[in-house]
Amino acid sequence: MSLRVAGRCAGAFFLLAFVAYGVGSALPGQPAGAALVALNSALVAAIGALAFRALRPARPGAAWGYLVARGAEAFLLAAGLVLRDSAGAGAADIVYQAAMLSLGLGSVPFCLALARQRWLPRWLAGWGAAGYALLAAGAAAELAGIRVGLAPAAPGGLFELVFGVLLLARGFAPATGGRPDPTGGAPSSAAGAGDTRVWRAARAAGAGLLLMAILAGLATFGVVQRLAAADAPGATGLPLSHQRALVLAVVALLAVACLDVLVAWALRAFLADAGRAVALLAAWCRTGYAVVFAVAITHLVAAAGLLRDGGTDRIDAGVRARIADFEEVWSVGLLLFGVHLLLIGWLAWRSAAVPTWVAALVAVAGAGYLADSIGALVPAAYPVQVATVTFVGEVVLMGWLLGFAARRRPGRRADRDAGRAHQAQPA
Repeated sequence: MSLRVAGRCAGAFFLLAFVAYGVGSALPGQPAGAALVALNSALVAAIGALAFRALRPARPGAAWGYLVARGAEAFLLAAGLVLRDSAGAGAADIVYQAAMLSLGLGSVPFCLALARQRWLPRWLAGWGAAGYALLAAGAAAELAGIRVGLAPAAPGGLFELVFGVLLLARGFAPATGGRPDPTGGAPSSAAGAGDTRVWRAARAAGAGLLLMAILAGLATFGVVQRLAAADAPGATGLPLSHQRALVLAVVALLAVACLDVLVAWALRAFLADAGRAVALLAAWCRTGYAVVFAVAITHLVAAAGLLRDGGTDRIDAGVRARIADFEEVWSVGLLLFGVHLLLIGWLAWRSAAVPTWVAALVAVAGAGYLADSIGALVPAAYPVQVATVTFVGEVVLMGWLLGFAARRRPGRRADRDAGRAHQAQPA
């Protein structure tokens, strides 16, 4: 499929998705409305895939971010259908705002990349970036409990209509007579391009793991575990004011799920030379884990929705049950995560770049997650949590990747090589 055809398909999907969600959301509780909202989710995911295919060779970072953001949006809008019936309007509103936040954050770099490729006039790309930034800000405000209405969504929605018509007319093509840079600024030589790819993959994986550790730690230990502790004998319920903290924890954990996908494929790119088939399998294992984790997070969304819709100032049994469901589904997903880490450990052991001791610690971390997940599924009581000790392998991998990216930065390496060549010249 050519760029022109892919762009025209994406333009048609933009316009169809706009109509499908608009009509479907106006028919709540009706089968036709549910079908149209589900169709919108499918169209949104297809838009992300088409844009990813077109933009990835030149702007891989923006392409991956847009693909994951659109995928998260599609998942959340579909989840809103189920949560509206099972948990109420409050939960459905939370996932809708989270979907808009994902769309806004992922689309800003996408619009800037389109301007750099000259697939959009700069003024139109700037309008899109500003509109999506305003959409993300409005969604964040709504999630924080600040009512701003639909006004922040208007510029981004109008941009999507214009962008859809433009794509339908000419597809992904330069807006002027010039040609886009097909390399995206990468080195022209094959060796230089390979070094840059490895460096970008290490940097993306390391930074993603660091951000995940911060977000997951704050959300899990700072909010979710405190709510779960309210179910302990003799513990008092937490006040309703903690509903806002739970919503923010949900947003943080959804971000972690998105980062899981990005880290999975960054590690695949970094370790592909050690075994392409195994690296691909490892990436899909972690992607599958991210999907299961996102499903688990919907139980926390339901808990937050019950708190938002309820008239009590205490956590009731329904909220505690939703938190328990989150932990149960998450533990099942950790089976895939453990397999992923075992495969990454094997690839790291085969890689010439990764030290053997780092590979061993990563494999041990994977074995720990597998042991804990299997132990949670057996009928007998499982007294220990091995991963609370073995998780150090993930931390070591994160630190090593960041150090590797800092040492192998292409510009620094080129300057060092140029300096050596200059010193070698005769006086």
